[in-house]
Amino acid sequence: MGKNQEKNALVREARKRQILTATLSVYVRFGYHGTDMDIVANEAQLAKGLIYYYYKTKKDLFIELYSWMFEEGYTFSNRLLTNENGRNPIEQLMYYVYGIFGANKDNPRMMQFFIRVPFDAYAVFGPDKWKEGASKSDIHRKALSSMIENGISQEMIPATDPSRAANSFWSVFVANLFEYSKLIQGSNTIDQADDSIALKEIVQFCFQGLGIEYSLWNACLEKVIAENS
Repeated sequence: MGKNQEKNALVREARKRQILTATLSVYVRFGYHGTDMDIVANEAQLAKGLIYYYYKTKKDLFIELYSWMFEEGYTFSNRLLTNENGRNPIEQLMYYVYGIFGANKDNPRMMQFFIRVPFDAYAVFGPDKWKEGASKSDIHRKALSSMIENGISQEMIPATDPSRAANSFWSVFVANLFEYSKLIQGSNTIDQADDSIALKEIVQFCFQGLGIEYSLWNACLEKVIAENS
């Protein structure tokens, strides 16, 4: 490939990323049905014709957005899981949610995206592929289910259905995290001590719902905070 071809390829990729980033910002605010190419173009500060140059339809644009975000989600989840190797299941759970908590504070759009996907997968992927598409947004719940199952097998978590427990854990965690995100939006006064208190409030019902003793999960929380302070 010549230098001009390489340069053009880089320009195309940068432009597509600019469009996808703008689409993500619009999508988390308005959802699939509330997003149109005019709004995306305005958000990206590009001509609408250029958006259509890269994506012939809104559905084409969203299929690529979903593919991009699913890959981002898998990479992020796998990185968290790799960093937790060698820890016991309770510590793994705590480190995992701590990682998501931090990532959400830096970029809340990722969490907001995965919350929206199940509601819009049918419109984006159609009647034949929507279940497959929706399942790909289930990255974090599946990871939690695996950790909970390990905790049950090691008798650190009371016997229960891992999948249902993970669903409850994730639902409570997301709801509390979402409320915290709204609280800190636009605030410059949240420091690390505030974060520690907020994280404890966010996760306490999650871990108590699994029947894990306060002393056990709180010790794990203090450990993760100390290691990252």
